[in-house]
Amino acid sequence: MTIHVAIADDHGAIRLGMKFIVQEWMPKATVHFADNISTLLRLLADEVVHIVVLDVNIPGGNNFNVVKMIRDVRADVKILVFSAYEEQRYALRYIDAGADGYLQKNSEDDHAKEALDTVFRGKKYLSAALRDQLVQSRMNHGAGAIGNPVDRLTDRELEVCHLLVDGKGIGEIANTLLIHTSTVGTYKNKIYKKFDVRNLKELIDAFNDYNDAT
Repeated sequence: MTIHVAIADDHGAIRLGMKFIVQEWMPKATVHFADNISTLLRLLADEVVHIVVLDVNIPGGNNFNVVKMIRDVRADVKILVFSAYEEQRYALRYIDAGADGYLQKNSEDDHAKEALDTVFRGKKYLSAALRDQLVQSRMNHGAGAIGNPVDRLTDRELEVCHLLVDGKGIGEIANTLLIHTSTVGTYKNKIYKKFDVRNLKELIDAFNDYNDAT
């Protein structure tokens, strides 16, 4: 059986780099490319694809619902999220959303091959470092997360927060997430409260500080 892998990323160099890793892992694999979610969904509708290597921060993505969108088109495909977002903050959220694995973009090639092999065999992939952290957190009864407001955001609040930090306005966020502008305003107020900030500049500074914390 020929394994078909779709690499969904809007940076050509990253697509080619991941193609090299895929073909080192499985030399006879057929690799497909998509640079936005719409192209990926059309590809999945037209082709039998076994694994999607997904950068969630591509046009049409950047929300946890993207996993469901993929499953709605091809329910049995394996989804390996391949992201620059800090795994300690985001990996479990995407696993809970239905992804099969989470791999940071700064991972070693051998870890990428391990991730591909793990999800292809029907198991969930998280890095060894994150697994160790989860064990330690459980032993500490989760006390380490209490002081980080990023961990207290709901999935939707985190999506809105990312878009705010990226400089998107209320209307643009509403269009991106397909929600009402008043709903975006409600999320914004909740985000400001959780971060204890008064304006966008303070939010950006606080989010970057906390999001970089490990």
